[in-house]
Order: sequence, then structure tokens, then C-alpha cells
Amino acid sequence: MNSVVICLCVYNSAKGLPSVLKNIDKIKNYKLFTDIKIIACYDNSEDNSLDILNSYEYKKETAAETKTEKIEIIQNECRISNVRTENIAFARNKLLERIREKYANYEYFIMMDTNEYSCIGDINVNVLEDVIKRKDEWDSISFDREAGYYDIWALSFEPFLYSVYHFENFDKINKAMRDAFRVLLNDYKNNKPDEYIDVYSAFNGCAVYKTALFLDCSYNSRIQFKSFPKDILQKQLDACGCKLIPVLSDDCEHRAFHMEAKQKNNAKIKICLKSLFSKLPKRPRLRGPA
Repeated sequence: MNSVVICLCVYNSAKGLPSVLKNIDKIKNYKLFTDIKIIACYDNSEDNSLDILNSYEYKKETAAETKTEKIEIIQNECRISNVRTENIAFARNKLLERIREKYANYEYFIMMDTNEYSCIGDINVNVLEDVIKRKDEWDSISFDREAGYYDIWALSFEPFLYSVYHFENFDKINKAMRDAFRVLLNDYKNNKPDEYIDVYSAFNGCAVYKTALFLDCSYNSRIQFKSFPKDILQKQLDACGCKLIPVLSDDCEHRAFHMEAKQKNNAKIKICLKSLFSKLPKRPRLRGPA
């Protein structure tokens, strides 16, 4: 069954959430999937994010009837931690827990950010349709962006596996990683435009997952050394000439999730060269690369 669960983490998301929900409507109306469920993990916010979630409705059509459904909301009334990535990991794990309980038979799930820059440009559902048709080539797939690839923190590719924020000389390794990825991206676009980039981790605001290969994994903001190929980590240290800082907390939660799936299930983590979301014609005064 070509079915999908769309997962949203919502915290102070009133600026971006309406545009994200419009893009979800476009996915639904395109009828790419035979069944769609939308679930959100909501953290107690200072804006009207919850009102926006509660007011959203979508039609679910079956052979027998057409009925209106609302977003299934998991409410967390208190912050789990003062560390942002720990809270996000908790929310994403709550979404995974709900999938395990109710939607484990759904073929895919999509993690989509609800902030004011990641997924607010008009969605190109043709790009989503194309990757679904080529599902044998990936187990997780994320996308480039017309507005520029921004999510270096969630990105791990050889030899840059370790978090850029966990090195003593952050500026040096951040620049080296961005430069190396820019070269890699341009090489694929110029010489291998129909291929997907193979990486250890990537998110960039939105990614599609094959449910069966990720349900036994979890998000974690602590660095999981057991998932790192030791020889490649040494290559990164040698290439950058920088030392790691003695901190294992506050890493991007996506890295642990993707690398666990790669280690356990040999999951293929890929990046599509096409942009799923268009760049806004006139960039608003919002945080991030809209």
C-alpha cells in the first residue's frame, strides 16, 4: 500500500505552519499516496501554533466514504530539557512511537519541519513523485534547495561525519565542510545529474523514509560513537587538523538516527539534486534561507 505518515514537530511555529500545511494539502490533492495520516508532536508554545493545528482539516477518501480528519496531536505540556536538540529528539521519538503503535504498516513516513524557512516555499510534488517512483534507489531521501543548501549540521558525508560544532576550531572545519559539499554537489549536477548523492546523514528540513527500515531506530542528541566507522572519523581528523572538544551532548538529532539505520539495517541515505520547495519570490524578514 502506497501510504504515508507526515510527521510534524511544532513549537512556536505560527509563522511557518500555515505554509507547511498548504504544502501538505498539495501532497494530498496530488493523490500520490493511497492513504495519508498527519501527526504532530506539539510542545507548549508562546504563539497560536496549537490553534492552527486544531483548525486544520483534511479529507480522507475511501471506497466507501469521504470523511474529514484532523491532525492527530501529541501534546507535551512541559519542556523536557534546556537543550534544544534534546527537546527535538524527544518530539521526533514521540512521533516514531505513535507510528510503531498505529501506523507500522504504512510504507513511508515524512519528517517535515514547521519553522518559518524550511518548508514554506511552494512544494514541487513532481519531485516527490519522481523519488517515489525510484524508491529502490534509497531508503531515506532528502533534497537540495533553490534557496541554497543550509543544513550542514545534520549532514554527514565522507570524510565529514562528525558534528562541525564539536571541533575546537569550528570556523575552519565549517568552511572546509561547506566547500567540500559544494564541490560534491556541483560535480553531481554537472556530471551525474540523474543520480542521488550517497551520504551518512542528511535532512535539510524534510526527508522521506521507508518505515520498515527506521522504526527500530531513534533520534538522539548525544553523539553515538558506536555508529561511526572509526577509519573515516580518523580521516576527518587528519583532513581538518582540528581536535574534537570533549563534549558528547547537543549534536544534531538526525545524525544518530540516520547512522543507526545505516549500521543496523544498511539503510541507503540519499540526497536528491532537485529542490522540493521553491525559493520565495521575495524573501520575507524571517530567520533562515526561505
